[in-house]
Amino acid sequence: MKSLRQNDKTLVRGKKSWIGAIALGLTVSLVSACNQSAPDTQAEQENVTSGEVAQVEAGDPVVGELVTVRSGIVETIDDNSFVMESINGDPILIINPTGPAFTPPEENIPIQVTGQLEVFDTASIDQYGVDNLDPALYEEYDQQPAIVAQSIALAPRPQDLWDAPNTYFDETIAIEGDLRPLEGSENAFALFEEGWNDDIGVLVVGVNQAVDTASLEEGENIVVTGQARLADATLLQEADFGWDDNQIQEFLSRYENRPVIIVDEVYPSAVPPHPSV
Repeated sequence: MKSLRQNDKTLVRGKKSWIGAIALGLTVSLVSACNQSAPDTQAEQENVTSGEVAQVEAGDPVVGELVTVRSGIVETIDDNSFVMESINGDPILIINPTGPAFTPPEENIPIQVTGQLEVFDTASIDQYGVDNLDPALYEEYDQQPAIVAQSIALAPRPQDLWDAPNTYFDETIAIEGDLRPLEGSENAFALFEEGWNDDIGVLVVGVNQAVDTASLEEGENIVVTGQARLADATLLQEADFGWDDNQIQEFLSRYENRPVIIVDEVYPSAVPPHPSV
């Protein structure tokens, strides 16, 4: 099964002056960046826009494929479903059969959903893996595009992690930002957000196990999925930066009010950055 990622606009930003190498004053190197190491599905990916997802009809070849979309929630239908908005303003129904009910963020924070693209059929409502869906609640979405979710994650901006870090600690998130490789470390990079006046960024670790530094371009807009963790000395020691205790403590004294991301996956972002909600 091929995976189709939302591709509303390709953004490659070749910025040449980078600042802050994550707070230790390290020089940021302009290296050819990284790609994800989950190649079994990634090698078969195609691109599809959220606008195209919202226009899917029965019989279209993309029906049944995996898609990934990032946007805001515009309506909650019940504990098992909600509606996201395409880039064109069209609704995309999300069915969540994955377990506990998804609680939408209290603030206007985008989310990322990966799942199977379907044309919703109220006459066969039991096929979507959720018991006791009420067909009456879904009448307006009959024969409309829907995604049967396999994963749902908060999708904050780097600045969101600074503004409200406690919201994200120990949560799985999908964060978009501009890649900043770090000289001397193949196991980490930083994420920055365009227009965010901050010289520290968000630290991403575990890179050498999840990412092959080969295909993403320096300064490119990327998406990182992983778990947000509170920065501490143990985590930084396990990251194997080669830092001594004094360097670790200096880092921690500057890296305040933001999580470290333990990476699961990295891939190029082909959507407009920071989707409105």
